[in-house]
Amino acid sequence: MIGLLRDRFAVTHGLLVEAGRAASEDDLRWQAAPTAPPIAFHLWHCARWADRWAEALRSGPAMPQRWERDGLGARWGFPADLGGGATGMSLPDERAAALPYPPRAELLAYLEAATTELEAALAELDDDDLAVGADDLLGARAPLGDSLLRQLAHANRHLGMIEALRGVRGGHGTVTR
Repeated sequence: MIGLLRDRFAVTHGLLVEAGRAASEDDLRWQAAPTAPPIAFHLWHCARWADRWAEALRSGPAMPQRWERDGLGARWGFPADLGGGATGMSLPDERAAALPYPPRAELLAYLEAATTELEAALAELDDDDLAVGADDLLGARAPLGDSLLRQLAHANRHLGMIEALRGVRGGHGTVTR
């Protein structure tokens, strides 16, 4: 089961990066409506969650999230309050849209680094680990496998939003190649 999860995470992460590369700087910041966060939000949000999960799953010496290690929030001029887990979760739409997203190359570098670290952390797990109760990063305990499946579904929901926004802008999604 863990092998399947690793493969599905790798595919989803690859599609997120590909969607970000296919979007122009204007596409990244464009909003369909005041309540629709831009593509940049979805990419950043997925990177933040991958970063949090990588930190939570790492074995060995504690290492803070890349967001903290690299001081990205301060460097990019992000506010201190970024919603739940500093991921943008529950952030009001207007605040999510107004975040000072960095240029595409920097945003994608963070997304790629965070997802690579999560995939490395997943590589350390085995099937038995999936049944163990763990912090679900939402304030509850759940079997790790359940939490990881919810994270995978969550990332794919944001991928769908990115593809829908790209479609509205005249771009193509991953299923229309």
